[in-house]
Amino acid sequence: MDRNFDGIADRFRQQIYGTLKGQLRLEILQEDLTTHIPALSDSNRKLTILDAGGGIGQHSAMLAAQGHRVILCDISADMLALAQEEYARIAPDADIRFLHCPIQSLPKHLDEPVDLVLLHAVLEWLKQPREVLDILPTLTRPGGWLSILFYNKNALIWRHLMNRNFKLAYHDNFENRKNPLTPAWPLDPADVHAWLSTLELSIKAWSGIRAIHDHMPKPVRDMTPAEDMLQVEKHFGRKPPYRDLARYVHMLCQKPV
Repeated sequence: MDRNFDGIADRFRQQIYGTLKGQLRLEILQEDLTTHIPALSDSNRKLTILDAGGGIGQHSAMLAAQGHRVILCDISADMLALAQEEYARIAPDADIRFLHCPIQSLPKHLDEPVDLVLLHAVLEWLKQPREVLDILPTLTRPGGWLSILFYNKNALIWRHLMNRNFKLAYHDNFENRKNPLTPAWPLDPADVHAWLSTLELSIKAWSGIRAIHDHMPKPVRDMTPAEDMLQVEKHFGRKPPYRDLARYVHMLCQKPV
């Protein structure tokens, strides 16, 4: 069964978005998007954005505050309630539609294709991630965009190795982990790249997020100014081999015209 965050949604918000980790994620994602999709920064353009499995919608709320129309879906009622709070705070006048449904049922709810799909930190919670990746391009207009962010299996294995958890590093199934905020089904970037290529999606940006932050000793990390951390993440996190060990991987793709 796909992961549902009912019951722990607020804990997720505090531990992810209430930290430097969340700030790094949002900053790098936003830079990737605005660099390659100029219409996002054009006050005369109003894009339709689908936030698929959007959770609390922090990133899409920022885009809605700039005047874009957003459709946000999630299977967790608790997450949707937090998303409504987030939108009331960040984008109170937003053109927003909330859908309480799984991503797999979205074709029944959308009347026309969207300009941009956000699929951020969702695939690693799905038993059948490829099924969702197959659906989303069908919901996107020709020439439209898909922003895919996922939890990197390489980074999880590397963390186990560095913590001398050798048995866990050799194990290929993370489904039974005790920490509910650690994804059960992390993905190999090479697999995701192959899936996207099969779908004839062109990858325009490929960034690692928390490529340095998560592998730095905590005492050193705690002494590092946030701005310095952000700059070093932007510089090295977009280059192999560093991006290949980042906690999250972002692939921004464009659909053929």
